[in-house]
Amino acid sequence: MYHNPVLLKESVDGLNIKENGIYVDVTFGGGGHSKEILKRLGNGGKLFAFDQDEDAQANILGDERFTLIAENFRYITQFLKFYGIRKVDGILADYGVSSHQFDQAERGFS
Repeated sequence: MYHNPVLLKESVDGLNIKENGIYVDVTFGGGGHSKEILKRLGNGGKLFAFDQDEDAQANILGDERFTLIAENFRYITQFLKFYGIRKVDGILADYGVSSHQFDQAERGFS
């Protein structure tokens, strides 16, 4: 298991998901928050996620409404413009530490 998000429901509730909204998860990681956002989005909704960590690439979600951008989210404006997005309905950022970082000593935490 990559990571179990703490306060998953509460943090996604705070986005007040619109069925056809456009959302961004700037700390994709294991994809827990993104999965929950996708559950609440309608067919016309869109979710973009950012994560430059190669380990996160293994967690890509097979959903046509989802796009993973394998870059640092500091480039959010440029990449969203590339995809034709000028405005989003919500951005989620989980700046907490991931259990994956502790469980894998080679990742710098031990």
